[in-house]
Amino acid sequence: MSEWTPQTPLGEAVYAAGFSYEPAQDIVYSRMDALQRHFGYAYGYDAAAPAMSAVLDCEPIFFDYGGRHWMIELWKGQYGLETGCEIGVYTRPIDAHNPIYTLLDAAVGRRFGDGVPSHNLFYDCAGDEDLLELSLTLYRDGTRMFSRGPQPHWWLTGFKWGVCSEPADLSVDVSIALRDEAMRDAFLGAISDRAYPNLAVEHNTVSFTFERPFSPQPPVDPAIVKQILADDGAIVAAYDALRFASNDPNRVQAEFLPACGLGLLRLADLYGRTVSQGAVEAEQQIEAVVNALTAAFEVTAERVQTWLSAAMTEFAAWVSAFELYLHLPLDFACYVEIDNTHGTSDLLLQSRSAQEGHYVVQPPSSIALGDVGRFVLQDPKPSFVGSDGTVAYSYCDARLAARTVTVAYACPTGFASNRASVSQPEWVLYAKSGDAQQPWQTSVPTRGHPLYVETVAERAHATERVAAC
Repeated sequence: MSEWTPQTPLGEAVYAAGFSYEPAQDIVYSRMDALQRHFGYAYGYDAAAPAMSAVLDCEPIFFDYGGRHWMIELWKGQYGLETGCEIGVYTRPIDAHNPIYTLLDAAVGRRFGDGVPSHNLFYDCAGDEDLLELSLTLYRDGTRMFSRGPQPHWWLTGFKWGVCSEPADLSVDVSIALRDEAMRDAFLGAISDRAYPNLAVEHNTVSFTFERPFSPQPPVDPAIVKQILADDGAIVAAYDALRFASNDPNRVQAEFLPACGLGLLRLADLYGRTVSQGAVEAEQQIEAVVNALTAAFEVTAERVQTWLSAAMTEFAAWVSAFELYLHLPLDFACYVEIDNTHGTSDLLLQSRSAQEGHYVVQPPSSIALGDVGRFVLQDPKPSFVGSDGTVAYSYCDARLAARTVTVAYACPTGFASNRASVSQPEWVLYAKSGDAQQPWQTSVPTRGHPLYVETVAERAHATERVAAC
């Protein structure tokens, strides 16, 4: 059987996000070379799972072996459109200290309900020399869904589209082949107080059933969990109603899927956004964060700037911080915020333009539901014309119908007036100029620079937004 290759936009998106498709079991799974391998793992990522519409049981297992801290983590649950499970292998040199680890530990390493120092660290994804032979079989209400492995891997996964489950509905038969007796015994010591069913040891291979987590779970409001599962259920129902012959991403034609239900496609950006949020809360300087994350995650500075822009809570604080970081003078630029806090789906970038000027902070490729996106269009120097641009994002409305919103903005020089508009009537536009600390207005100020523009994805919050400013 030939290996699956992407042939459609959805197939390309799945592959680019680090996943492939297995026809025999009709599942999507993570590839060995998934880009997530650059992003490591830490507790903060588990805490951020609801941001990708995921409700999960998380089970980290910690032990020391061969001069390294090891973390093998198990997951099972609902990931938007998908029911699935994972085994991840992560390591960290014992007593490793450098500025990058220091920043990452502070940003995402601190673990709820666990005071063991080695558990409150950022871990690297296992390198080729640390791969372990892994196997898993996922059951839903006792019925087998799929199996993966045995296979040397750092992240063995499987996800079934069009199935909705609560974590308690699922169990996973897990098998892990440790390197030698010393590693096996260290692993067994780490789970000695956990009553996993079907625990068995054969030579250096440990197998058991993961039915429920024994480690403290990230605290999530039960009402939020209920809402996420309800939303996931609606997406699964809409998907199943289309009656596709299989889950092959090359054959599935559902307009709502890229914006709803497939949060795993943007998992790497969720990790980056989570680290950036933690770094901002730890009062790290922007330049230090950009330098650390470009080195640690092998991404561009522009991508980190996008994460940081979303991570900063206050608009005026973001403006001030990026003016300082980018050495931007008070000029004829446009600072734009797209608020998707109360939207209906993720926003996916379709196009951007700069009739005048250039983007010094890029429009984000996606803006997750519940998040904000920010960017800066800088005017050319000397500013004979000012800045003028547009951006367009696709999304799904409450009925899962595909829509597109276009935002336009211009801060010209001379006697020409500032301009800003949004194409969809259910979106609300605010603006101000000159001083970012000023309150937002529902009309665009004709004079003053820079121009600040905010558009919000739900009209019902217009009065509330103005009052909050």
